[in-house]
Amino acid sequence: MSLKDSQHGSNTHRDHRPHNLPLTDNFGKRSVKTFLDFRNTNTLESLDIKGFPVLCLVNLTCVSKVKVVSFLVGLTLMFLITASYILMWERKGLLLSAFPHPFTHVVVTTSTTADISLDKSLIDMKVLVEIINCNEQNTSRKVPDKKDVINTDPHFFSVIPDHFLPHIKSPCWYQELSSDIGTDPYKNNHFSLRSKSFKNVCDHMRARFHQHVCNIDGKLFRLRCLPYFYIIGQPKCGTTDLFHRLLMLPEVKFNTIKEPHWWTRKRFGYIRFKKGFQERFPIEDYLDLFDMAAINIQEGISGNSSTEQHVLQIITGEASASTMWDNQAWSYLNGYEEQIGPPFLAQDFIHAVQPGAKIIIMLRDPVER
Repeated sequence: MSLKDSQHGSNTHRDHRPHNLPLTDNFGKRSVKTFLDFRNTNTLESLDIKGFPVLCLVNLTCVSKVKVVSFLVGLTLMFLITASYILMWERKGLLLSAFPHPFTHVVVTTSTTADISLDKSLIDMKVLVEIINCNEQNTSRKVPDKKDVINTDPHFFSVIPDHFLPHIKSPCWYQELSSDIGTDPYKNNHFSLRSKSFKNVCDHMRARFHQHVCNIDGKLFRLRCLPYFYIIGQPKCGTTDLFHRLLMLPEVKFNTIKEPHWWTRKRFGYIRFKKGFQERFPIEDYLDLFDMAAINIQEGISGNSSTEQHVLQIITGEASASTMWDNQAWSYLNGYEEQIGPPFLAQDFIHAVQPGAKIIIMLRDPVER
């Protein structure tokens, strides 16, 4: 063997694998894979420094793309959750109940400021809890005097009498026909102009109207009725479901519009508050909603119905949920802008004209809602 072969070894037995570092058999270990081959490198010139960054980038591609996507998705979800909490905080404020009294500084008399003990901290916490749990002594709201309510809308109370017909279950009375009604009593009804379904009802009642006008002492009268019951409550609390279930009863008939919203909005001239004042719906338009029941009850009174007693038990109702909570129309009226709350509620007017009204309140757990 030549001297060159003895120094560098035979080429036929050399392992040319670029990433293996050969070890002697005495150690009995496997070859270790590396990025560089140091077998023929005794100087720095043999090391390819320019290719080293490329090898690092190749190593980064070994990272699973699934892990990168998972990280980005988790980061996005964390951002959305944090943003939602911030928005809820700005809208609702603190999750604690409103404090009836303002915070005051709690002065702890100690020798030095550093001597505040755990017992003192507990005492301060008890004071804070008492402030939070303190209940304001709210007096029950006094029902306003009926005369004060009447003075707000004299025409409204001139249409509805103080007493209703005793032998009819629904709150009904006779109203004298005015000369301006003519042949079409529903021509100017605002509900018929905005509701196609009620317009069809008016067309049907118009053909039968003069057949059910009664003559009393030489004067013409028509039977008028108010709803027998009112379903009120919060939105999404089942008022619609209850209303349609009540319509299955044989006594509940001839209901035309479920939610007229007359007591809280339309009688003040507001249909949607964001659109501003539009036009007032007079009390006569509201009573027209129950004329179908009044016409059938009049047939029973006149003896034209085969089931007279059953007809006299007919009742109607409406289910405007806003009657319970919506009193913001008062803030749009002249003279009430600077008041903290409305002087009269919708319930005050119902109680003034119909003390025996049946009011059904629908409530629900807001969490389940």
